[in-house]
Amino acid sequence: MTTPESDVLVVGAGPTGLTAALLLGRAGVRTHVVARHPGPARHPKAHILNARTMELFRQWGLALPVSEAALPPELGLGVGFVTRMAGRELGRIMADDDPAVLEAMLTQSSEILRSCPQDVLEPLLLRAVEAHPGVTVGYGTEVLGVEQDTTGVTATARSAEDGCLRSLRSRFLIGADGAGSTVRSQVGIPAPRLRSSGHMIGVHFTADLTPYQRQRPFLLWCVVNADTQGALVALDGHSRWTYLFGHDPAHRPPEYFTPERCAHIVRAAVGAPELDVRVREVCPWRIEIALADRFRAGRVLLAGDAAHRFPPNGGFGMNTGIQDAHNLVWKLVHVLRGTAGQALLDSYEAERRPVALANALQSMANAERMALTGTMLADPDSLREVEDADSPEGAALRARIVAGIPAQREQFLFTGQTFGHVYDSAAIVDDGSPLPRSTVSVYRPTAHPGARAPHLWLRDTAGEQIALHDVTADRFAVLTGPQGRVWEVAAAEVNRRHGLDLLTVRIGRGCPWREDEPGHWQDLYEVGPTGCVLVRPDNHVAMRCSADPGDASRALTEAVTSILARQPSLATADAGAGDP
Repeated sequence: MTTPESDVLVVGAGPTGLTAALLLGRAGVRTHVVARHPGPARHPKAHILNARTMELFRQWGLALPVSEAALPPELGLGVGFVTRMAGRELGRIMADDDPAVLEAMLTQSSEILRSCPQDVLEPLLLRAVEAHPGVTVGYGTEVLGVEQDTTGVTATARSAEDGCLRSLRSRFLIGADGAGSTVRSQVGIPAPRLRSSGHMIGVHFTADLTPYQRQRPFLLWCVVNADTQGALVALDGHSRWTYLFGHDPAHRPPEYFTPERCAHIVRAAVGAPELDVRVREVCPWRIEIALADRFRAGRVLLAGDAAHRFPPNGGFGMNTGIQDAHNLVWKLVHVLRGTAGQALLDSYEAERRPVALANALQSMANAERMALTGTMLADPDSLREVEDADSPEGAALRARIVAGIPAQREQFLFTGQTFGHVYDSAAIVDDGSPLPRSTVSVYRPTAHPGARAPHLWLRDTAGEQIALHDVTADRFAVLTGPQGRVWEVAAAEVNRRHGLDLLTVRIGRGCPWREDEPGHWQDLYEVGPTGCVLVRPDNHVAMRCSADPGDASRALTEAVTSILARQPSLATADAGAGDP
């Protein structure tokens, strides 16, 4: 059987696949989503949504429902290091330890990090996807084969409901089908394991741990004792939890960890032998980093875990996948509409693969630093004295662990890693200026081409406050000031001649948008009164002119032509020519 043709087939309905489907639906693209699972995730899996991801959810109307479903911020302000939850506290890392760090977190974005488990997030994303009539979702559908030709992609899929094979035809296919991606295998893209450092068990359970929390607002409880070493993750702050711990499959295979044994391990982590524990699911997994050699094979593009995977330390996995989809979809939409050439899709790999590699390496570094403190994958024999309050050996061991806690800060405070990636591709017009470099923990806001446009609060003519990223969401935008009318004229000319929808955002006194601090945006973006910044639909800076170049229409036209991989002569009448 053959289903009706779609513009895009999305294989996989995790956070990455659902995000891609949502964005395609918002753009009016006919989209079909298939997933071999019977429905949304039942295991919490990932839970960290960094501030950049929350900015995107804000643009799509999801920030409020996600925030309401997430762990309340006041219950997850930091990380505690304990012998057991009911035992001795060895140290903590808190978001409010350093006022400067806290101030940066609260002022460099319109949103803050949230902890929302994947089994809670996916139904929210699914409801948002299903609100778009051009998108259909089919769970219980496993893709078995993928073939492509000059006009599209044909996927062979089997329905779990009736076992029938179906042929799914689309113009493009997004493979978001996880670490063991069938799509990736079918198009012949290797994803070699770059590093591996052990195996983990994740136990999703319910238990009332309120008496043992003692009102301490820890999102993670890193447990160190001779019986078990791992991390308790607060999912709702009270009764729903995950416990992550390392194991050696050569000594004890995953099958050894039955729900009964895992309940016993959880009691040891909490320090409550009689605790009533209900184990809901046990998930084994490997600590490793792997990266696909390529993110694109013709009309097939990989995103999320199908393209990269890394340890959970730092919570980069789900965020990287969601942001992959955000980077990819606007490009795919322009190609489908004929307003961009096919080479624009090459910029997806050029921009996102370096980000995935950086996040993978940082995640592995975080995991290895945790191991060095004795909090993960430690030799139990080395921890036998850690709870002995009287022995010199116990005191020395605790001192060693405490001394290693400050080195873990980058795993939990990573503003620079969140916002500081700067793209370098053909979809960026470099202005030759020096690039301010962010570190993992320190973000240096910059409007250098390729960077995420720095967050800025604006006020409209009614005085209502709105984030700049919300104003410019999903479209190209030209930012300029009161003396930048030449850019407004240039944008109108580009729109008329090339069938685009550039938005002009004039900021300052007498303009549609103003600031609480006059001139702040020009200082932040490093442009003069007649300058402009062109921002892409994914909020990254595409071009910057510090002043009027003398022929703004030509400068803007050349920039857009280059960014969208268009032929200089390509005009509105050529719609469809950009489709490869």
